[in-house]
Amino acid sequence: MHVLQRGQAPRQPLLLRPLFGGVQRIGLRSQNATTLRDAGRSRPGVPMPGVQMVMAVEVLRVLPDGTARYRFTLEQVDLLVAARTPVRTVEAARAQLSPLPGLKGEGQVDPHGRSSGFEWKLPADLAAPVRGQMQQLAGLLKDLGTFLPTEPVGVGARWEQQGAGSGALTGSTTRVELRSLEGLAVGLRLQMETPRTPQPVPASLRPPPGEKGEASMHTEAKGHGGCLLSLDRLWPLRLELDVESHVAVRAGTQDAPKRFDGFTTSRLQVRELSFTPPRLRAARTV
Repeated sequence: MHVLQRGQAPRQPLLLRPLFGGVQRIGLRSQNATTLRDAGRSRPGVPMPGVQMVMAVEVLRVLPDGTARYRFTLEQVDLLVAARTPVRTVEAARAQLSPLPGLKGEGQVDPHGRSSGFEWKLPADLAAPVRGQMQQLAGLLKDLGTFLPTEPVGVGARWEQQGAGSGALTGSTTRVELRSLEGLAVGLRLQMETPRTPQPVPASLRPPPGEKGEASMHTEAKGHGGCLLSLDRLWPLRLELDVESHVAVRAGTQDAPKRFDGFTTSRLQVRELSFTPPRLRAARTV
């Protein structure tokens, strides 16, 4: 974490102070749209359904250093079906998602919002494509964090963080600006980008053995968004993140070149649906 500008006075440390036993219900939507460009012509990729989820996050314990351990339960999962999506694709996706409601897992977050664990306990018989998507989503959620700085700041402060990232945001740099600070409410603006990164070229795209040609593939991505936090919660009250990723493939031989680009726009939206503080929960269980 590197603070670029400390912002206006008064400055204060921004630390999570989660409530032991508090339960936060979160709604999450994830959607993607892809465009392919080949020989100067663009065409939309195959439409794929988005996913919407409802998760309950319960704070299990808060350690003396402020680190919180939490449990989450995936209560609901359904598809966001785009126009032109083939019916068979929708039916197959719904069948693959059917084992997910009731899915549980645990995570751990330090007072600055850094996650040291976010893992689904995925069913052993979960279809491979869904397993991969859920693992990517877990990586993205883990790396989002709340991006809180490690020193006192005021409104207008800016800082950046280097992260391992996952998926389109592997090796990303996140730049954060503190837009508002009122009591426990913290408003942030987020900008993310990854460098142009070489990727392994699939064997099907490489030149045949003994023939001259090229084989390269690179990825890069940029993202922007914002979030509203409450420092007594582990997850944002609201978050929106749009990511544009680009994969460029240059392969094949001089007589049979394979050069195309793929552009994917991803949108992640998070909303707090409800929050049950510990005392209210205790009263309801009596």
